[in-house]
Amino acid sequence: MDVSSYLVNAAIRQMAEVEAAEAEFAAVDALIADAEGRAEHYGPVDDADAESLSADERREVDEAMRLVYGAGEAPGRSRGEVA
Repeated sequence: MDVSSYLVNAAIRQMAEVEAAEAEFAAVDALIADAEGRAEHYGPVDDADAESLSADERREVDEAMRLVYGAGEAPGRSRGEVA
């Protein structure tokens, strides 16, 4: 097998693997698209909304955010900051 045949074979195999992965995760992609569509009308949380939470509620939110972002991540400077 020469180099060009090898590259063509590798490209075809890669395309088949990508198609198989896309088919495997199609249900997950549809679920994400549905969730994004339903959440589209929600805007970012204002810092004023955080003030309306009790200390216990703020602690629960912080614990949930640590689960999402991991304990090693630097905390955001404001509640609206996600990245």
